[in-house]
Amino acid sequence: MRRLVAFLLTLGVLLVAPRAFPHGMRIGALRIDEVSVTRALVRWTTTVPNARITAELPPECAAQAVEVDGQLEVQRIWTLECPGGVAGHVFGVGGLGPVVSEATVLVTFKDGRTASRLLSAASPTWELPGAESPVRVAASYVRLGLVHIATGADHLLFLVLLVLLLRRARAVLLAETAFTLSHSISFAATSLGWVRVAAAPAEACIALSLVFLALDVREEPQSDARRGAAAAFVFGLVHGLGFAGGLRELGLPDAHAALALLGFGVGVEIGQVAFLVVVLGLTALLARVRGFPRLVTGGATAIGSLATAWFIERLDVSLSA
Repeated sequence: MRRLVAFLLTLGVLLVAPRAFPHGMRIGALRIDEVSVTRALVRWTTTVPNARITAELPPECAAQAVEVDGQLEVQRIWTLECPGGVAGHVFGVGGLGPVVSEATVLVTFKDGRTASRLLSAASPTWELPGAESPVRVAASYVRLGLVHIATGADHLLFLVLLVLLLRRARAVLLAETAFTLSHSISFAATSLGWVRVAAAPAEACIALSLVFLALDVREEPQSDARRGAAAAFVFGLVHGLGFAGGLRELGLPDAHAALALLGFGVGVEIGQVAFLVVVLGLTALLARVRGFPRLVTGGATAIGSLATAWFIERLDVSLSA
């Protein structure tokens, strides 16, 4: 309980740190808004400064660029003249990879129709169609949620620590449910713009949650299910800030915002459950090994040490921003 109180106090202090950047996933967004039959406003946004990525506009369209590089985000803006409108033209994002792995493309046509696509290094371009169905929008955000949880080392290590702390499948499921409930609350509130948080402080608190949970594993392996669920709920609130990822700033589709949020949350949940099933299975096998308690202690120590390094690094970024 004392660690939960300390965590909440640290969270409160860090989230009001001055001049910190707003939290965001390491993705970019290309938003295209038709303003007339031939003209469109194109905005490229990323929350990762100095990332070597760039929007790729169709060469047959005439573009005039205005660049803005501010504290809160890196943004480029173009006015684009495309004969016959933007539909049928190919847009893309170059340089996607380990720094910025995903980019959303959202287009709003002059008649109000919308379409969206998630780009990756394997598929970095998209020929703009007419409007997409709501099902396709939701499916694309389910994939984004899966990718985010699969590439989020801090979130996955948190789940590993939950398994090491609780061991029993029922207790882990209860904690995972509490974790999902709490991060869904903060995720939705942040994505919809109801809450605005800072990047480095939020990420520092995510790292701190791993440190505290690792200490619990070392001191009290196989904790009480209710205490585990309570810890998961509290820590889940800050992890939800990471799941939110600045989706609203990066271009949540206005026409299907609820479906996009739901799809992303479903993708995260599918990824979490699949990962927990694997970890629970491995833990059950390793539990038969004579030195299993030492493995648990060593694993918790390793994760806690890594999380401490992350916390110091992110805290330095937060206080120096």
